[in-house]
Amino acid sequence: MRRIYITIAALAFSAGMLAQTQDSLLRRQMELERDFNPTLMDANKITSLPTLREPTVQKANTNYSTWAGRATPPLEIALPRPGDIMTSIPFSTHKGYLTLHAGNYANFDGALGYRILDEKKHQLGFTFLHNSTNGDINYVQEDANPAGNKARVMNNNGRLAYRHTADAFALDMHLAYLHSLFNYYGNGFGEERYYNDENQRLGVTNVHVALQSTPSDALNFNGFLDFKNFSSKYGETLSMEGIKGNQIHALAGFAKPFQEGNSRIGVDGSILTTLYPGDLDNYFHVNAAPFILFSGLNWSARLGVDAVFQSIDGTRIRVVPNADVRWGITDHSSLYSKVHGGYNPNTFLDMMEESRYVLPFINVRPSFTHVDLEAGVKIGEVSGFRFDFFGGFRKTDHEHFLLLNGHDAINGEEPGPFIEALKPVYGHLSHSFVGGMLQTNVWAPLDVSLRLKKNFYDVTNLSINETDIADTKAYNKPGMEVDLRAALEMIENLKLTLGYYYAGDRWTNFNGTDIEMDAINDLNAGAIYTINDTFSLNVKVNNLLAQRYDIWYGYPAQGINASGGFTFTF
Repeated sequence: MRRIYITIAALAFSAGMLAQTQDSLLRRQMELERDFNPTLMDANKITSLPTLREPTVQKANTNYSTWAGRATPPLEIALPRPGDIMTSIPFSTHKGYLTLHAGNYANFDGALGYRILDEKKHQLGFTFLHNSTNGDINYVQEDANPAGNKARVMNNNGRLAYRHTADAFALDMHLAYLHSLFNYYGNGFGEERYYNDENQRLGVTNVHVALQSTPSDALNFNGFLDFKNFSSKYGETLSMEGIKGNQIHALAGFAKPFQEGNSRIGVDGSILTTLYPGDLDNYFHVNAAPFILFSGLNWSARLGVDAVFQSIDGTRIRVVPNADVRWGITDHSSLYSKVHGGYNPNTFLDMMEESRYVLPFINVRPSFTHVDLEAGVKIGEVSGFRFDFFGGFRKTDHEHFLLLNGHDAINGEEPGPFIEALKPVYGHLSHSFVGGMLQTNVWAPLDVSLRLKKNFYDVTNLSINETDIADTKAYNKPGMEVDLRAALEMIENLKLTLGYYYAGDRWTNFNGTDIEMDAINDLNAGAIYTINDTFSLNVKVNNLLAQRYDIWYGYPAQGINASGGFTFTF
């Protein structure tokens, strides 16, 4: 019996050795054949395939890089925003991260995150963000009295997020709360301060649920339900309750693939409503967006319209285009064009995102964009360089512009109290622009991008305090923008950064007079030193040129400010 086992084992070992020898010989024979790796541009010329193997046919990648995306100017006090600094990290074996920065003007920024559950089908994580400042700001205006004021801001945002991935769908949920404190630190020009530098409070509770089906040849589904409950401390006066209410945003989309999944037809439907108790007008918005999407190896075209129903200041139904076309003319260059339109709701929470300092007791009127067109060409044929040349046009009714409130007239004649908050004024805006972007890493340690944009505005039907303005400007919108960013890594574990943002040709109106504002002229530099895979140090200096400029008229940015800190992953 023992001999039988030995014989069987010997036969199995011999068979394994023979299989390895055959596999090795087969692999050597295949390596004699010329590699067949078709490029994207050659794919349409293929008429036959090699007989020894069949390459896996993959759907063409029509996702284009966003390196030429819009540059966002600084809308709040010049702080290193925790929402942009190391609040997300690449996947690693570490489950948590902690970052903390501190600087002059009592600037503090911090972020804490931890993956509580990290499995294939279940992920649960927690994040907490903090940023605050409490420093004296000098006013830009020469006749300012007093010469400055203390600007106070504190934002705390906690979020618990869960994701479940099943065979047929993916479910995402999060629960978040924002607690924000700030004062209206704007220039009072020697007048008695209306809000007396008291801290305004904004609280927002957010519950979000999203569901998306796994892509298939059948009907695909995606949708979400987003609920926000918000409240503020005070409104028209310090003794009056502030704006509060609920905002609900829901979307459901269906799409059916055809042409072997390369194209699809579908419709997206959404509802947005904001409910305010009291005297403010509620907002209700319904949008139906049917579309058809065609795509090929090097092109895609999404064609559709938005049928928009809005209920505020009357009921309106309008139809606007919604299209996006992209064509890869070579392996590294493409043309793109997109056109859209529709309502901008300008709800209370929308305005709190744009500026915390808007008058806290009014509705900001919704605007309607007839057409928002942008087209351009991206060129990447030159090794080490990428170019983007673009232009566009936008036409909007009832566009809002934020001005320092000052004195409002009572009964059209007597001046009311001086209010140091921002008020919206409205006009019809036509906005066209041209620009370009260059990004290069021709010298590997240095990565540089430069973006230039020239804006042209035409404003009509604008009035301030019921007075028509003849020679109107696009108040607080820049005529010229320059955005330069550079990163240098010549030494291992050390990264140097440089940034420069310029926004010129800005105007405002105060006491019935147009005033040209100083240009935003912000040069900043930083350094990140990675000690190991768990700990790094960094420093950053903003406004290196010590420029004095307003973010909004009467609301200046900080002077030169520096901060430093660390990031720890665990």
